[in-house]
Amino acid sequence: MPRPRFVSYAIIVRLLTMSVVWLSLLIWFLNAYRAGCGIALAVLALFALVILAAGIEQSFLHRRAIFKECVAEQDTLFDVFYNRVVMMLYQTSVALFLGVMLLVGALTFEPRQWSLLFIDLLLLTLLIPRLAKGMGEQIRDEYRYAMARHWGMWFSVVLLWGEATMVLTLSPPENYLGQRWQEVVTYGVAQPDVLCPQVAGLANVFVVGQALAMWAVQNASRVFNDPTQAVMLWVGFFTLVSFSFLVAVAYSRALIGVMARPWAMWKLPATARPKPQPDLDPDTGPDATQRESRAPGRPRTGPE
Repeated sequence: MPRPRFVSYAIIVRLLTMSVVWLSLLIWFLNAYRAGCGIALAVLALFALVILAAGIEQSFLHRRAIFKECVAEQDTLFDVFYNRVVMMLYQTSVALFLGVMLLVGALTFEPRQWSLLFIDLLLLTLLIPRLAKGMGEQIRDEYRYAMARHWGMWFSVVLLWGEATMVLTLSPPENYLGQRWQEVVTYGVAQPDVLCPQVAGLANVFVVGQALAMWAVQNASRVFNDPTQAVMLWVGFFTLVSFSFLVAVAYSRALIGVMARPWAMWKLPATARPKPQPDLDPDTGPDATQRESRAPGRPRTGPE
């Protein structure tokens, strides 16, 4: 019996397909200083498109799950809240927002983060088919790989988000100890070298948020009792959690999006779960219980 191969043709294809996202990010990072707004818009469209594909597949999967389990029959309420067009418009806005976060966040990546992003890509390449295989007969075939991609995406998010949060907390690249937040925002932030002014403005907001996060971690015990500094302390904690999380979600969705198949979910017929029918068997139906309760009791036999 031949031994199973660890690397198959499907894994190689999946690896090359997902590498498109990593390579696109790297090319954008290396050429942002000379790329105009037109090129930046094209890169944003690419990222938003693959993120949109992952979001639509996930939304359609949730739509069918809710439709099958919660709706007794097709009605107007379900069509309003889970309309396919409305869901696509919502996911398009989310994809554009996450695409901007990924476009801007990539400008601040360090060599360590590029290595982690590629390792995350390799892990997803190996993890998704094993998740789908592990589901076996418990998940229907048309949903198995969609659910495996969805679970793999959250594994990637936890890995990237946890690493970014730990680095900013335990080993920040900048030292803002003893400074006020005004000094950090004004003098302690290095602006990314970007040619497009719109992208440069968004990148400035991103690096200021990261600087406030590092400042908040380093000076929390010192400025917590100062009302003027405590407000920005909470802002720093918010950016510490939110910025890294959004970038992790954007990159993970982009990886999943190049393999997503939202059209497969779209073409599946949406049939509602049938209403339970009453039991018409006279011996087992609800009327049988009522007849037994109304029936006279058996007469007692024997001594009192």
